[in-house]
Amino acid sequence: MMRNMISGLGELNPQFLREIKGRLKTPNVLLALFISFLVQLMLFIYYQAELPTKETIYYSLPRYCQGEWINSEFKCAVDQYGKVIINWRAWHDHVFSSLSLIIVFALVLVGVYLLIDDLAREARRDTLGFIRLAPQSPQSIIVGKILGVPINLYIAILFAIPWHLWLGLNAQISLEQILIFYGISLVFTIFYYSGALLFGLIASWLGGVQSWVGTGLLIAIFLFYKVIDSRDFIPYTLMTLQLIMPQYFIPNSSGDFSFTNFHWFGISLGNNFAMTISFSLLISIIGTYFLWQSLKRCYSLCHTTMLSKQQSYLLTSSFTILTVGSAGWQDLTYLNKDIEILMLMFANFWLFLYLIAALTHHRQTIQDWARYQHVYSHNYPGKHKLIKDLIWGEKSPNILAIAINALIYVIGSSIFILALSEPILYKLNIFLALTFAFTVIIIHAALAQLLLLMKNGQRLLWTNVILAAVMIVPVVLLTMLFPDSAHTSLLFSVFAPPLLIISSETAGITKAIAIMGHIAIFGLLLWQINRQLKTLGESATKALLKSS
Repeated sequence: MMRNMISGLGELNPQFLREIKGRLKTPNVLLALFISFLVQLMLFIYYQAELPTKETIYYSLPRYCQGEWINSEFKCAVDQYGKVIINWRAWHDHVFSSLSLIIVFALVLVGVYLLIDDLAREARRDTLGFIRLAPQSPQSIIVGKILGVPINLYIAILFAIPWHLWLGLNAQISLEQILIFYGISLVFTIFYYSGALLFGLIASWLGGVQSWVGTGLLIAIFLFYKVIDSRDFIPYTLMTLQLIMPQYFIPNSSGDFSFTNFHWFGISLGNNFAMTISFSLLISIIGTYFLWQSLKRCYSLCHTTMLSKQQSYLLTSSFTILTVGSAGWQDLTYLNKDIEILMLMFANFWLFLYLIAALTHHRQTIQDWARYQHVYSHNYPGKHKLIKDLIWGEKSPNILAIAINALIYVIGSSIFILALSEPILYKLNIFLALTFAFTVIIIHAALAQLLLLMKNGQRLLWTNVILAAVMIVPVVLLTMLFPDSAHTSLLFSVFAPPLLIISSETAGITKAIAIMGHIAIFGLLLWQINRQLKTLGESATKALLKSS
């Protein structure tokens, strides 16, 4: 019967059958079950040891017992037989929360590692190209990977579900809340796994360590939010990312909810559990949609960009509406507005790093486009469609598209700045910071495009190394060389936008010189790109004419 079921699944999704054939072996399944059982046993033993006993009924903090405070200690109550009266509801609640965290982190971190590592292994064996030739749609391949690669992880987690359910029900958490948590975790897992597959496809230049890098980035994000949670104040913008982290939706017996202060364009979503859940699911579905668009493009065509220009405009608009809407519209006079604006810039910094990677073409594609433009301008000298092609074209350079995306972000942030109850000079300073942010974005976009026009076979690796160096090295050098005027010198670095928000003491003439410097750098990069495009177009056309 099991064989027939697997055969039926294989007909629906051959990639899924291919994945589980090598993984659903008896030793692997038994190992997964053993690890799951061992983790549950260790968790049970740990919390069992936390229970109060007759000999230790005084505690500096209340444990899992009922009782009263005597001076500075809590004394557990005992029954008529001298046994400590245990607060089993609290005990089950804590064990349930701990097991939920283990399930969430195992599902996300281990699953992400397995998927990225699987793609890296496929690339090393040269079987990824063979899979591309199979008569299956990209969606079918992606679904097969997501369902099949972590199959033993799913078995281990399913083995823990009965005890997890039992703990939750004994903690007096409703079955509905537990099932909602399972559903949310499932949707978020699809989002993270889609991102893992995309990272695995595009990060082959890391040379086999991409699984560790991808998992490490996720761990860093989770640790960052752990540090943020320990503070009294959490920027509203950072709450947005929490909405796609399943650990914040773990139910508890007290009914506490992590998002009671969450607002979107002043609307209190956090006070309504159903609205918060719906909003978080909407975010994850939108994110998964864009990831799948990138996956389909990268899977079908190795040398295409992750997103089309139209998709990038839609992504930036969606991201801007989401983040700007979460920036604290419910209290436009609050004291932490600078931090909120900085967090908006921080969030969009990562978005534009992704967009630069997602829209920048490699040398061959740009060479083909330059040849076409050269021939078109020669044959139709009176017709000009260059601007239209730069905005919408599939193979054109990325610079104008990145500039339009940056403009969308600047306009969205400007609306929030205008709504603040602040003096006009403060708003002008923030607008200047946004101008610097715009120039920094287009400079890095132009630099990335110029670097990818190199003939070097390792140009992708060199592009990433040089971009990282351009962001970090000038900051270190300027701070060391000009320690007394660090604020002024850093205006010529990637830290110019946040610096203007943190410190408004910089002279106006210095700001003007800095912005002119940014424009000059961008102009120089644009001139060099244009020169190379002209050379590429002419040489490619001559080569084509000779071959014909």
